[in-house]
Amino acid sequence: MEQPYRVVIVDDEPPARDIIEVYVNRVPDLEIVAICANAHQALDVVHNLKPDLVFLDIQMPEITGMEMLRIPMTDRPEFVLTTAYPQYAAESYDFSALDYLTKPIAFERFMETVVRFRKKKTLHNQSSWELVNPHTPGEVVWLKDGKRILQIPNGEIFYVEGWKDYVKVYYKDKMLLTHLNLGQAEAVFQPPIFVRIHRSYIIRVAAIRIIDGNEIELSNGIKLDIGQKYREEVKKYIPYLR
Repeated sequence: MEQPYRVVIVDDEPPARDIIEVYVNRVPDLEIVAICANAHQALDVVHNLKPDLVFLDIQMPEITGMEMLRIPMTDRPEFVLTTAYPQYAAESYDFSALDYLTKPIAFERFMETVVRFRKKKTLHNQSSWELVNPHTPGEVVWLKDGKRILQIPNGEIFYVEGWKDYVKVYYKDKMLLTHLNLGQAEAVFQPPIFVRIHRSYIIRVAAIRIIDGNEIELSNGIKLDIGQKYREEVKKYIPYLR
């Protein structure tokens, strides 16, 4: 087996640290290299040990998890935010986090995050187009436009629509048609920043303006339906959806 991915756990509450430690130890390709009780320790660990994945609590004294994400880092790892309060989910979507886990964290949900992490690492290493800018992970996507490759900030994207073997990416007042099917696009437009709501649509969560039953209205005025098949998955990332 190749070298396992290096994991750091950051939480000021021992029980919360313990449950993630138990989960990580169940996964053969993950290895804990440090467990930290606060962000000050974590910043030193990230700088010195250069982990691949960090589970980071949001509510911590002095420096919160979200404040830590704003701090520039070299060799920046993937971050997974954890918290007991789901109302913080919407606030976290504009941060460069791989995923968002609400405590108590179920092992099944933890493994979904691990799978997402593996997929991102594999695609980043093997794909002909980069998923994420290595200096600002999670903040941009790189997409082919004919022979050109465009870098588009996540914050400019409203939604993605599947169209045969292509997707239409709607951003600002523009539309980009790129050669990806919607399944491949899910590896680029990943939760918690993006979520698939329909067999034809992926939306940016922070672009939502109104939720009305099974209909979502985005900040550009476009209205899209939530497919019944996707509703339970969407609830994980839009906690106010019932």
